[in-house]
Amino acid sequence: MDTNAQNNVITLPLRESSDLVDRMVADLLRFEATNTESDAIRSLMCTRRYSYGDIANFVDDALAAARQAIVTAEMAKAS
Repeated sequence: MDTNAQNNVITLPLRESSDLVDRMVADLLRFEATNTESDAIRSLMCTRRYSYGDIANFVDDALAAARQAIVTAEMAKAS
């Protein structure tokens, strides 16, 4: 028996997960919810655009990318 058949986790193809993270990043930046993970989760849940599973799986990636976008923007201003 396939062990994945017993597993209830559904993984998204790489492109779809990348698009999902990009949308999450945009929302986190729009809500300025990049200080803490709980702020990020709360903000993403309030949009009602993401499932609980998507938030749980991708919030760390989205938060890291959002913070990196902030750093990149600030560095561009400084130069």
